[in-house]
Amino acid sequence: MKLLLLFALLAFGEGVASADQGRFSTTLFAKFQVKGCTTCHDFHEKGRWGLAFGSHRERSVEMCVVCHSKSVTGFEHPEEWFAMPGLYTSGMDARQTCEATRSALHAKFKSRILLQKQLEKHLFEDPRVLWAIEGATPQSGVLPGGKRESDLVRGGLDRWKSDVRSWIEGGMACD
Repeated sequence: MKLLLLFALLAFGEGVASADQGRFSTTLFAKFQVKGCTTCHDFHEKGRWGLAFGSHRERSVEMCVVCHSKSVTGFEHPEEWFAMPGLYTSGMDARQTCEATRSALHAKFKSRILLQKQLEKHLFEDPRVLWAIEGATPQSGVLPGGKRESDLVRGGLDRWKSDVRSWIEGGMACD
């Protein structure tokens, strides 16, 4: 009887863990909050003291490639180094971060299949995202001047893809 009870508890526990794997708040939220992501997403946010208001003040977009060259970033188009304004995620809770992600892709106007394709393209192929994932590219975390960002998405690209796919397959809910 004790063995049966132990087995039931273990089986129930695995079911709960599996259900949590597809939740944005459980699987992806903390990863969206690493400095490798928020530094770029907060770049233009004055209230978050983004780099555009600090060390990068009064620099033109054309100047990005001077420091963030292809040899540093590995980007085919280094002029695309930074995130667009209005995409910040730091300081948001899990629901806000998830909704901001979906909103940036105009999710409410797209079929689930199209949204899934666009999410996967951005989150699995965009060099800016790959830069923030530990070991995803040889340049992951590399900064100008031989510096490195240490707060990256841990677990590597395979784990990242697995977590994103779990969220997508779970319906991309923002809970």
